[in-house]
Amino acid sequence: MRPNDYPAPLSASSDVAVATSRDRINFRILILYRIAVAALQVTIPQDTIPKAHMLTKLHGIVLQCIRHNDSTDIVSLYTEQRGRVALLVRMGSSRSARLRRARLSPLAIVATEVNFRESRELQFSGEIASPYPWRNLYFDPMKSSMTIFIGEFLNRLLRESDSDPAMWRFLVNAIHSLDTLQRGMANYHLAFLIRLLHFCGIEPDMSTWQADRYFDMRAGTLTDMPPLHRDVLLPEDVRHLPVLMRMNFRNLHLFRLNVDQRRRLLNILLHYYSLHLPVGDDLRSVDVLRTLFS
Repeated sequence: MRPNDYPAPLSASSDVAVATSRDRINFRILILYRIAVAALQVTIPQDTIPKAHMLTKLHGIVLQCIRHNDSTDIVSLYTEQRGRVALLVRMGSSRSARLRRARLSPLAIVATEVNFRESRELQFSGEIASPYPWRNLYFDPMKSSMTIFIGEFLNRLLRESDSDPAMWRFLVNAIHSLDTLQRGMANYHLAFLIRLLHFCGIEPDMSTWQADRYFDMRAGTLTDMPPLHRDVLLPEDVRHLPVLMRMNFRNLHLFRLNVDQRRRLLNILLHYYSLHLPVGDDLRSVDVLRTLFS
């Protein structure tokens, strides 16, 4: 082999270049390693971790129970924890189904556990218990008719509602008052609708009351002149408003209303609600009340 055929020896500058290149690679590997280790040690915020579905305990007032299929019912509740909730409840055999449906009558207060999933409109319910069984609500024909009316009314009123502790306490106390009521039954539904106005945020403003003023039902205020629409109470009705607005569950037996006065007041209240909230004034159970208390 001729001398020129041998490869030229590496110069000192070449050795330095190779070493520098290797150092850069090793340095990059070290940096990536440290980044990976640091990432593994970062504490992930709890609110960013997907949560497992947990059972939620609910206390609710039954608004409606309708049959979904042969073995399942859809039960609408107004709950203390989540507002309105729709549940799928398994009813089981025919005999046990009758017992379960009896527990789910309008205005019954029930307790259950639900595995909530926000993506579902209907939630699957566990066993339903009745922690507060009413004594007289479903055995007195007049009280039973009241529960049907109030249940239908609340089912429309609370169609889309969130948790409201004040509303919940009012409803529980109101149902308890109905269960124990002994006098003034014919006025109970009127007292209920009057007291409920405050919790719905549509209580009429009586601060400027005078006997000769008009009541604008759309605005919920008193006026000196009648408004340019037909939803108005004339002075002959307005003069009774301050007294009627004081009706509650303790004094309703003191209001001596005849059949016509009671019917007119009920019609006024339902129409007032329908002007402000999606309840309508075509409740089917109203005719039952009118028949009972006529």
